[in-house]
Amino acid sequence: MQDINKYISGLLFIHDCVILPGFGGFVTNYQSARHNELSHTFYPPQKDLIFNKNLTYNDGLLINYLAKNHHIPYTEAEERIQNEVQKAWLLLEKGEPVVFEGVGTFQYDKNQNLTFTPAETENFLTDAYGMSSFRFPPLNYQKNGRDIIPLYNSQNMNEGVKKTLKIAAIVVPIVGVLTLIPLTRDYRNQQTAGYTFIDTNIEEPIEATHSAMAEDSNMEVVLDNSTDKRQALFYTEEPKPVIVKQNTDGLTFYIIGGSYKDETNATIHAEAFRKKGFEAQVLHDNDLYRVSLATFDNKVNALHELRRIRSEEENDQVWLFSK
Repeated sequence: MQDINKYISGLLFIHDCVILPGFGGFVTNYQSARHNELSHTFYPPQKDLIFNKNLTYNDGLLINYLAKNHHIPYTEAEERIQNEVQKAWLLLEKGEPVVFEGVGTFQYDKNQNLTFTPAETENFLTDAYGMSSFRFPPLNYQKNGRDIIPLYNSQNMNEGVKKTLKIAAIVVPIVGVLTLIPLTRDYRNQQTAGYTFIDTNIEEPIEATHSAMAEDSNMEVVLDNSTDKRQALFYTEEPKPVIVKQNTDGLTFYIIGGSYKDETNATIHAEAFRKKGFEAQVLHDNDLYRVSLATFDNKVNALHELRRIRSEEENDQVWLFSK
């Protein structure tokens, strides 16, 4: 049982779901950093671990991992796991707890319901490696006991306001009178300009006409030059290419909908997923045929699609596989 505990714990750092055939599935969900206002404790981001008793089918992940590490055939690894699962059920039926080191503890409650308590010492989120919770109490600010002396008191402010009002009462009328004087002069000039003498023998000078035409031509040149400058200054920058960070690990991430020993069975399930709109394909991995619903080169995008499928399709049995 100790080897199986170690392998389940190790796989949970890489995969979001690890199934122990005949027992249940361990599923991790991302939890962002949080703060407890009562204890003033800060917790780093982590993966919350839950147990799904309905995920009892054999997806081949744990058995393949055990076979590779012990260099034994697939059938022998499968038999070892079945024996350990039977021992676990016998201990639970006797009322004894079953402990998966680094994962959690199982036991029946008073109502004969199987309960799971995750291990608090493990954080399966690799991005938060080395982070731990810490307590930071609130800061208390204390007064130094000195009296605060205002820069301005009400009496001085009232006296200043009174002086300002007195000055404004004298200056405003003077400014108003000075403003009306030029307006009166402009009005008289406008009246005088209204009386004009009509000259019936008016001849337009030829030179003036030519000068006006020259000014018009110069004006056209200026307009053309200014137009060219505006056209020359008007430009658009070509958009810079967006640099997408590529996957440097060389891993490919697959969203697996099921694993089967028979290729025909896997092909049937893949066709069923294609009818639902998935680009399903069958992957041959060792002695298993896995049905992949989607393929990604980036783990973040793969996890986003995995959560979407679990939510929208109401399918909690899909999981992430990489190689």
